[in-house]
Amino acid sequence: MTSPSREIFLARKGRGEQGRFVLEVFHDGERWTSTLARMNDAGEAQAATIAPRFYGLTAEQARRRMLTALENEFDEVVPADPGDAPSSR
Repeated sequence: MTSPSREIFLARKGRGEQGRFVLEVFHDGERWTSTLARMNDAGEAQAATIAPRFYGLTAEQARRRMLTALENEFDEVVPADPGDAPSSR
């Protein structure tokens, strides 16, 4: 298995609800797998996942499938600015 790639996303709903999410994509030997978890205020991934794992023939396909699931729940989903991390405040 390869090391997972990690991306942080900010997601917002029109009525003000927002959250930070960590998307991980990794190769598990047979396919690419993506997972998504909400982050707490300290910037750590919470134990519960947001969606089931998604799989793809490529890393981008697995990534895109998970992002689509997040975009279906929130009105706006954008990559987090690296300077927006809790440790840099």
